[in-house]
Amino acid sequence: MNEHKPIVGIIGLGNAGLALATPLLRRFDVLGYDRDAERLTVARDKGVRVAADAAQVARQSDIVLLSLPTPAASLAAADALAQGQLLDRLVIETSTVSPQDVTALQARVAPYGARVIDAAIIGGVHKLAQGKTTFLVGASAEDYALAKPILEIAAEEIFHLGPAGSGMRAKLVNNAVAHTTMVMLMEGATLAAKAGVPLDVFYTLMRRESGLLRPLTHRFGERVLQQDFEGGMPTANARKDSALALELGRELGVPLFTMQASHTVYEIARGAGLDRLDYASISKLWEQWTDVAFGGNAHAQ
Repeated sequence: MNEHKPIVGIIGLGNAGLALATPLLRRFDVLGYDRDAERLTVARDKGVRVAADAAQVARQSDIVLLSLPTPAASLAAADALAQGQLLDRLVIETSTVSPQDVTALQARVAPYGARVIDAAIIGGVHKLAQGKTTFLVGASAEDYALAKPILEIAAEEIFHLGPAGSGMRAKLVNNAVAHTTMVMLMEGATLAAKAGVPLDVFYTLMRRESGLLRPLTHRFGERVLQQDFEGGMPTANARKDSALALELGRELGVPLFTMQASHTVYEIARGAGLDRLDYASISKLWEQWTDVAFGGNAHAQ
């Protein structure tokens, strides 16, 4: 590795790979490879030094980042890298994969003396290109120390969450909430439109702190994490409002998938004796169903 300008390898030069390369180019010599010749041309124009193949990236880079579309592509890249030199190499998986895929990737490169960490990316390619992304990292302390000087060039925040696979677990949780919220928003927007509520008004209501943010900042951050369920809106009232919304949906012919599922929770909460507590107390149901405890030493960030 050139001591004046270290070489960082990137396998996969699609939109995310090139966005990742953009801030890295300010400090590192970025050596990249993609099977698509057109992507290689675009990358070269942006200042990336283009490799002839993945094996060259392995030979010339001590740290290699993967930015690929599928877990199978990452495994194939590992095989290609092994044709070069993987001894003592650190492979950073930034593609969205499962924790099991991270383990499989580690198993694929371990015989060649390489190690794998995961650095899941939160945020779009624009944030990544600006060096303002968020990385959720799963790595040993030693490997995280090696990766951090590279990751922090592209990041506004980095969370080191534990051993390899931990970052991907956190990203899957993050994305699951985002994707479920999107379904819920489409239900709400359709219900609003059918009820004669202008969509710009619906948008304004949702974007306020009293809209989408309040369940997170107040009910989860202030009530669930602090185990404070006195006062506030009773669970019984939340169940009543939920039932009224479902009735409106039936009247207007709007399918309500997430709202129907969430109403079931409020019905269960009634049987659990939570009616008079703030509706954040539904968290107690998950405490009963799992070994998770939301209070104690848990704190909102």
